[in-house]
Amino acid sequence: MKVGDCPSCGAPVEFRPGAGQVKVCDHCNTVVVRGEVKLEKIGKVAELLDLQSPLSIGVQGTYSGNTFTVAGRVQKSNQTGVWDEWFLAFDDERIAWLAESEGDWKLLFPIEGVTAPSPTTLAPLASFTLRDRTFVVEESNTAFTTSAQGQLPAFNTHHHFVDATGPKGTFCTLDEAEEKVTDRAVDRSKNVEAFIGTFVTLRELGIDSSQLQPTPKRESLKQARCTQCNGPLDLKAPDATKRVACPYCAALIKVEGGQLEFLEMLQKPPFDPRIPLGAVGKMHDPTLATTPTSAPPEWTCIAFLVRSCEVESIRYPWDEYLLWNATLGFRWLMHSNGHWTWLTPVAAGELAIEGSLPSGVAKYGKESFRRYQSVFAKTEYVSGECYWTVSAGEVARATEFISPPRSINVDQTTLEATCTVGVMVDNAMLEKTFGLRSKLNPPVGIAPALPNPFSPKMSEAWTWAGLWGGALLVLAMVFSAIGTTEKYFDFAFSVPPNAPSGSAEAQRFSQPFEIKDSVPLEIDITAHNLNNNWLGVSVDLVNEKTNEVIAVYGEPSYYSGVTDGESWSEGSPNASVTTDVVEKGTYVMRVTPSYESGRSSDYTVRVSADDGAGFACPFLIMLMLLAPAIYFTLRANSFETQKWNDAVFQPMPGQSTFPYAKNDDDDDD
Repeated sequence: MKVGDCPSCGAPVEFRPGAGQVKVCDHCNTVVVRGEVKLEKIGKVAELLDLQSPLSIGVQGTYSGNTFTVAGRVQKSNQTGVWDEWFLAFDDERIAWLAESEGDWKLLFPIEGVTAPSPTTLAPLASFTLRDRTFVVEESNTAFTTSAQGQLPAFNTHHHFVDATGPKGTFCTLDEAEEKVTDRAVDRSKNVEAFIGTFVTLRELGIDSSQLQPTPKRESLKQARCTQCNGPLDLKAPDATKRVACPYCAALIKVEGGQLEFLEMLQKPPFDPRIPLGAVGKMHDPTLATTPTSAPPEWTCIAFLVRSCEVESIRYPWDEYLLWNATLGFRWLMHSNGHWTWLTPVAAGELAIEGSLPSGVAKYGKESFRRYQSVFAKTEYVSGECYWTVSAGEVARATEFISPPRSINVDQTTLEATCTVGVMVDNAMLEKTFGLRSKLNPPVGIAPALPNPFSPKMSEAWTWAGLWGGALLVLAMVFSAIGTTEKYFDFAFSVPPNAPSGSAEAQRFSQPFEIKDSVPLEIDITAHNLNNNWLGVSVDLVNEKTNEVIAVYGEPSYYSGVTDGESWSEGSPNASVTTDVVEKGTYVMRVTPSYESGRSSDYTVRVSADDGAGFACPFLIMLMLLAPAIYFTLRANSFETQKWNDAVFQPMPGQSTFPYAKNDDDDDD
């Protein structure tokens, strides 16, 4: 230990090797810097607030096999709250910081040799990369040093900072001070310092419980009373609570260091919470990929909020319920129009948000969520205890991404952003879980993350239509191959020698044949040995009973040759004609051929008919198979259209509106 005298009060000042060049005098709170020749006085700090931290200077622990000592403490404020940061000096001369806030502990190590962006250029949800890892900003703010204790590597009165999260639980802080006190006196270079770490517990840091201080003031908050009406508050999470709204008189009370301080009077909520404050229920977190095999944890409802947004001068309210578990922390239940969503906090660094309003997606793991809406959400009423500095009237931009029945919700202000992953839950399950005496209101309308009830039916209907349609097609092909056509007449004719074209001598008659149904007839004419010639055949069908005549004409023609060494051909020795519907009865066919003089050809005439039943029946069956699929497709599309017609995208002031969704240009918020 190196010892000197405090320049302010003369008390001895000791510097532990490797623990920094700045020391706060234990007697007069003077910030002392160890210069090259003597100790120099920088200024004084205020008395430490008793934040009821279990840590203290001198506590020792172990991390990754290396022993450390808590050498210093800095108390900071961002005007909404005060927190402690503990300076750790390792025996291997490494240093680290342990930040304590809202019951969480973040262990951060300084990163050397990297170029980090300035915190003043990063807004919430902005991203940056350090050492091949991408971090997303959750808070961008200014911290003021209100007090300090022990030995520190440097000292500054205030600095800009961002807190950001990355994948797999990593955490990053960027600090940029206006000026920093070090062993070189005052440094105004404004270099950005980067720290990377992770969330830890005191047990993971190897700190023995015997070294920890009791926190009687926090414990006493469990039986705290309202400073205004003296009503019992019964805080469930005194270690994490920052604000509590009295359920009796609606006083908003600040909670800090185990003390209660009145802030303002709030309006009472317009209705009683649907889940009463203090209600306890046991259920597994439904946002987890798999359901744990252990017993479900116990959740206590500790806060109730009413929030709303205004679109086209219409107010749309919803209510939110904060749940707390001593081990798992906080969860949310959000209620709107009878629909309930369970929300679990997730680090912004675990999300990848792509695209801008109104399009874009959020990716969480392997799942993609489509951006559904973005509104300005206003907190109207508060009751119970909250882990953030809530106040009535605060406004945040709330953006929702959906992948039914799951959703991603992002609340963003100018200073910070919070993200949650949600899943819709059944009303009956909540009634049973929390033992509610009255039933919850039934759902009304379509919730953003409500699954399309017609999509499974649509998929099933199309699957069965495809299977049965394929089977029907195979059967139709089989019957077609077998032949469903009824042949009435098939006969070969020869033209008598020297018979004039189209003359009575060339004319021939068939034997009588019967047409059993009123159907169209197909008449096929085939000319044999036809080469560079044509043959016209007039076919007359004579009804023996009525003498009605149905006449058709067909003309096979076929020509071929060689031109410039290339073979060519055109036409066909076959011709086919179809009659109109022929009434059933007995008919005789009269054929009269026409041809070039001296160039006649033998020919065959085939009369056949198909009653159409073979095609009509499969067609009707196919319509029957497709009807359910088409019906559920229309219903599914109607459901999605109605849902997306309710989507809202409120642009920032100065932005243009979005033409295909509800918009609100009102920027009074």
